[in-house]
Amino acid sequence: MLDEMHKQKIDMSDEIYVINVGGYIGESTKSEIEYAKEKGKRISYLESVK
Repeated sequence: MLDEMHKQKIDMSDEIYVINVGGYIGESTKSEIEYAKEKGKRISYLESVK
């Protein structure tokens, strides 16, 4: 249910902002990032991604 709600929020947004403290990105967040990429959304990160 939460995954579906997050996807709906991504659909309504222009951009997503990933809070990746210490470079950590969990599995659920990775899935949401991939979904956002598929939808052509801009993605920004708190910390640079290696």
